[in-house]
This record gives sequence, C-alpha cells and structure tokens, in this order.
Amino acid sequence: MENSNNDDKWLCQLMWAIGFVLFVMMLSAFVVIKLIGDWEQRGQFGDLFGVVNALFSGLAFAGLIITIRQQHLDLKYQREAIEQTNQEMQNQTIEFDKQNKTMRIERFENTFFKMLEVQQSIVNDLYAGDSHSQWVDENSADGVYSKKEIPIQDEYRGRNLFYYVFIMCNHAIENSFLDGTTMVSGLSNVIKRRGKERFDDYMTTTMFDHYFRHLYTILRFISENEWLGADKQYKYATFVRATLSRYELIMLYYNGFFHPKMKKMMERYCLLNNIRKDLLPMSYEYYVFLREQGVSKEDLRDAHFSIGDFEYYLTDDENDDTRYHLSAFFSKGELDKGHALLNRWRTFIKDKKS
Repeated sequence: MENSNNDDKWLCQLMWAIGFVLFVMMLSAFVVIKLIGDWEQRGQFGDLFGVVNALFSGLAFAGLIITIRQQHLDLKYQREAIEQTNQEMQNQTIEFDKQNKTMRIERFENTFFKMLEVQQSIVNDLYAGDSHSQWVDENSADGVYSKKEIPIQDEYRGRNLFYYVFIMCNHAIENSFLDGTTMVSGLSNVIKRRGKERFDDYMTTTMFDHYFRHLYTILRFISENEWLGADKQYKYATFVRATLSRYELIMLYYNGFFHPKMKKMMERYCLLNNIRKDLLPMSYEYYVFLREQGVSKEDLRDAHFSIGDFEYYLTDDENDDTRYHLSAFFSKGELDKGHALLNRWRTFIKDKKS
C-alpha cells in the first residue's frame, strides 16, 4: 500500500508538470499573437513548438508506459490481496480443523470414560451367594461339650466373583468310573479334568455375560474411531486394561476361545499383557498333548516354562483362531521376546519328541 501511495504521488506531480508546460505554451502563444503582427514571423515562432510537439509525443508514450505499469501494479496488488485473503482463509480453516479435532476428542473422551464408569458399575453389581456348614463347639448345661453344625451364608461381590467362580464354586463333571458326576472346585478344575472346551458349559459363566458384552462394546467403540490413529487407539485401550484384575484376565482368556470377535480385540490391543501365567491351569487337552510327546510337568518346570496353558495356546499365525496370537500378551516392543519364547517352546517339544 505504501508503494501504491508513492506511485500515485509521482503521477500527480507529473500531471502538474504537464499542466504547467501547457499553461506556459498557451501563455506564450497569446503573447506572440498580441505582440507579433506579421504572420510570417508568427510562423517562425510557431516552429519553435516542434520540439514541444516531440516532447508531448514522448510524454504521451511515457503516459502509456505509466498506464501499463500502473495496471501491472494494480494487478500485483490485487494478487497480493487475494493471496493474503487465501492465506487468512487457510489459517482460519486450520484453526477450525484444530477446534473441530479438539471437540471430537472431547466428545470421544466423554463417551469413553462414561463407558468405563458403566463397566465399573457392572463389576460392582456382580453378586453370587453360597452357603456351607461349619461345626462349632457347644457347651451343654451339664458341662458336656459337643459339636454343632451351623449353616454359613457366603456372599461374593464385584471382582471377588471372578475368583469365586474360577477357584471355589462347585461344578459337576462326569465321572466315568462311577457312572455319575463328581463335584470339583472352580472352573479351573473343570478345565483340568475335562478341558477348556467345557469352560462355557456352565451357568456360572452366564453371570458375566453383561460384563463381557459391555467390555467388548468399549473396545469396539475405540476401534471404530479410526480418526484417532492406531497409537491413540492403543493408548485408550490401555486405560481399559488397567482396570482388569488378575482373575478377570483369566476369565477373559478362556472366554475369548468362544468369542472370536472379542479375541481379536484382545490381540489388537494387547489386553492380556498383564496376565498371570501361573494362574492358568493346565487344560486336559494340553495334558494329553504332553503325554503323547513324553513331556512331564517337571520337564516344563526345569525348562522354565509355565505349568499352565500359556505356551500351548500361543501362536505367531494371525489366522490361527484356535490359539492366541503373541500380540495379545506382548506389546509391539516386546514381540521379539514373545517370538523367542514360542520358538524355544517349540524346539523343546520337538527335542523331547525325538
């Protein structure tokens, strides 16, 4: 804008100069007409203005150049103004995108953390009652001591229910020797005696149906918001993982074999990263496999493997739906560690078989 003002000032000065020359010429012509009566002399004096004609021709050409230059400057200023406007619009767009992204994150987090609160509420509402008998000493009136059986009512709430169902709650299994059923403690013993395929056969697992469904809904909600990017999706999934207790992870582990979609989510977000391998029982399927290979529990222990199902149901094949991919337990930075463990176990089994 400063250059434009300078150009306008210069052009104004030029016009004043031209006007002054014209004024002088007209004044000179008037004086000549008044003072010189001879037309021949007037003609000779008029020839002196030939130079002036040349000057005006030059000035006309200069005016044309000035006009072209002025038009060029006007176009330049227009382009600069347009570019400035475009830049301002781009800046506004960028700022709007930032605000929009911030609002999207806020909306996502509001929903996400509300869902976590609901999940915690579902856990808190878990409940089961049980009873057992207990013998206590009783002092009679004649001083004779005796035993008395009294019923004890047990209550298991919240996360304690996972422990109760997996370790303590009585479950009936077929007894091939007695042609009947035998009661065993917890789903862990069902898995040991009859295999992991029997995990989902009991009504006790249905107590966690709402829990499992809502947890899957949270993980699916994270995965559906792809605009977050893989890293942030994984970050939010770690918030979910941080809420899981020891026996929740164990129950999730065996539940995943019957629900492929949930299993894929656990693998995608490394949800079983903190699982306690020593809490996994050795399933009947694994026991039969080891017996066929000539491997004992002592051999596993001496080789520093777990005595439970961990290595047996581990795979590096992403298409193997019968086992858990390494990513369910090992983060991206730990996958090499997982591959090394799996390869060492495979080599161990192969060497024992040969």
